[in-house]
Amino acid sequence: MTVLGIETATAVCGAALVRDGVIAAEQSLEEKNVHAERLLGLIDRVLVDGDPRQGKADPLRSLEGIAVSVGPGSFTGLRIGLSVAKGLAFARELPLVGVPTLVALARHAAATDPPAAGEWILAALDARRDEVYYQIFDCSGSPLRDAGDCDVGALRSEIGDHPLLVTGDGAMKVINGGSGGGHRMRLASPPALLCSAAGVARLGEEMLREGHRDDPVTLEPLYIKEFFLKKR
Repeated sequence: MTVLGIETATAVCGAALVRDGVIAAEQSLEEKNVHAERLLGLIDRVLVDGDPRQGKADPLRSLEGIAVSVGPGSFTGLRIGLSVAKGLAFARELPLVGVPTLVALARHAAATDPPAAGEWILAALDARRDEVYYQIFDCSGSPLRDAGDCDVGALRSEIGDHPLLVTGDGAMKVINGGSGGGHRMRLASPPALLCSAAGVARLGEEMLREGHRDDPVTLEPLYIKEFFLKKR
C-alpha cells in the first residue's frame, strides 16, 4: 500500500511516501511559519522521488491513501496540513486518515531510538509558557494514558521516578523543568526527537489497512486546548 504522510503539527513541515511500511521518499524542514509556502513543494518532491516511473505528469497516480498529523500542536500548522490533505483526498477520491501526532511521535521514537528495559516513552510538544502537550506510552509506543496538556511541574509530579525516554520539541522543557532535574529521563537521540512525516505515513498505512477512514468533511484537528484569537 502506498501512502502519503503529511506532518505540520510543529515547526517541522514534512511529507513522506511509504510503500508497504518502507520509506520510499521523505522531505522535511524545521522552520516556523513556512508551512503554507513550502508544504506543496515538499509533497511534489516526495511523490516524484518516491515513484520515478510515474514521472512528473501524474505524481498522484500511485497513491492509495493519505495520512495527516491531526495534533495536538500548532493551530495554524494543523489547519494547513489538514486543508492540503483534504484537497488531495477529494481530488483523487483517496481514503484519508487522521493520525494523532503524539502517537506517531512515540512510535517513531520507539523505532528509531528503542527504549531500554523498563523505560516508558514520554512524547511532549511545546504548548508555550511552561506547558506541554503530552502522552505516555509503553516501550513499543502503545498509549498508556490519554493525551493531555499541563504545566511541567504537574507533569513531573504525575510521572514520578519512572525511567522515561523523552521525545518531542517539549522534551528539554520537561527534563529541565521542576526540581531535582531529569535524572530518570533520557533525551531521545536527534533522529528520534522531532515529529516525522514518515512516522505519520507508516502509522497511517497501518490504520488504513485496519479499516480506519475519516470523512474529509468532518475531520478536524485535535487541539486539546481551546483556540483563542488574540485581541488587537
